This record gives sequence, structure tokens and C-alpha cells, in this order.
Amino acid sequence: MLRWLLLGLLLYGLGTALRKGWIEVQWQRLLEDAGLMDTGSDKPLPLHELPMLKAPPPVQDSSR
Repeated sequence: MLRWLLLGLLLYGLGTALRKGWIEVQWQRLLEDAGLMDTGSDKPLPLHELPMLKAPPPVQDSSR
């Protein structure tokens, strides 16, 4: 039970730190280092533009 409490406090603290700007995650650099993306620019990448979080394009039915 203590483990769950500590895990919850850790996640809460991490979320608070990210929200208040105490920790800055450079998603673009992280993805490039992981080999998932290669943009070649140094501008920040908004979280909603991450390839793994984008919604897939709608499928068009060509049978009509």
C-alpha cells in the first residue's frame, strides 16, 4: 500500500512540475534521439504535433 502512495505522490509531483514549468521536456530532441523522427529544426514541437499522438487521417471509401 505504501508503494502505491509513493507512486501516486511521485506522479502528482511530476505533473505539477511539468505544469508549472519547473521541468521542461524537449519532445522533439527526445524523439530524434530515439530515432522516431527527423525534422532537422531546432524549434520546439508542441505536444499535439507528436506523430504518435496525431489522429490517423480519415479513410475514404472508394467503393461508392
